[in-house]
Amino acid sequence: MSENVLRQNGQLVRNDSIYGLSSLDMTIEGTSDDVTVVDAASLRRQIIKLNRRLQLLEEENKERAKREMVMYSITVAFWLLNSWLWFRR
Repeated sequence: MSENVLRQNGQLVRNDSIYGLSSLDMTIEGTSDDVTVVDAASLRRQIIKLNRRLQLLEEENKERAKREMVMYSITVAFWLLNSWLWFRR
């Protein structure tokens, strides 16, 4: 994927082959303040969404770790009991 970096209105604009026109059009059409406000709001929404996803993944990971600990404990207890019964014979 070819990437070009253009300097326009004192800002660096990344021109990807896929998103090049939209980011370039936004910079040309609006003033730099308007674009900054729109970009800030968009980035804030993306950060909030990513934060929610990250929190859900962390909760799932904690629950999985708890389940694994219970399963490992049950497995170790089973083998210890089984070994003790076998040695007792």
